[in-house]
Amino acid sequence: MKTSLVKSPAWLRMFVIATIFFVAGYVALLFFDEVTPGNFWGLTFGTIAAILFVAVALYGIRRRTMSASSKMNLGSSNTWLQIHLYGGTLFLLLMFLHTSFTLPQSAFNWWLWFLSVWVVLSGLVGVAMQKVIPQLLSSALTIEIRTDRTDELVNELRGKAESEVANSPSAIRDYYQRTIAPEMTKPNLRPAFFRDITGGIQTKVRQMDYLKQFLSDVDKKKLDNLVLIYRTKLECDAHYTLQKPLRLWLVVHLPVSIVLFALVLIHLFVVFYY
Repeated sequence: MKTSLVKSPAWLRMFVIATIFFVAGYVALLFFDEVTPGNFWGLTFGTIAAILFVAVALYGIRRRTMSASSKMNLGSSNTWLQIHLYGGTLFLLLMFLHTSFTLPQSAFNWWLWFLSVWVVLSGLVGVAMQKVIPQLLSSALTIEIRTDRTDELVNELRGKAESEVANSPSAIRDYYQRTIAPEMTKPNLRPAFFRDITGGIQTKVRQMDYLKQFLSDVDKKKLDNLVLIYRTKLECDAHYTLQKPLRLWLVVHLPVSIVLFALVLIHLFVVFYY
């Protein structure tokens, strides 16, 4: 996924060429005729935009029917992703050309205009997050986890920590109960990870170093094991915190996209039927 989001020069070139073509065509038309949503030129831009949006929407279906699509040789997931990204952006440009950069006059068209902008801009934000967040997590942390396994992993870590502490001296047990145990109950959102994904972990772990001067060599080993478990839990929190925006992004992008798809179909029906 990261590679396809970052390295797609051929698709970028096609997008730039298409953008130049449509913008140049729009500017050239202004010297000979006006472009309005209801005339031939405006309808042409609008129809191309609608076709692009349908193609963009098919990416969601392609993702949910991956095995069937592969058997039918309907193109690779990367190809559909690029259509989704560049086609969606080009759709917004064509929508502006269709309306000749004027604001809507009716409530329905206002919703169509607003949701088009919302879907494309939120999509671009999602692309940026999907590019930056996984790279940040993989470069700064020592573990990789699946989001749906976070709770299960935290429960395993809590069990290991409690087992380690059970056979430890009172100094370690007291410190664990007072400082660490409350943080081992569930994945925690920590805004500090947005500022520094490793600094918070290092600081919390270093706070346990002072205990070592009071421990025997055997107990120091127990403390080192506890430190490793605690560090892993904090890294789980980092994954949980930084992946949270991606999950929230789906909530603000996908449902609105479905509503926009329905409005586009209604708009096409009204324009061409009446």
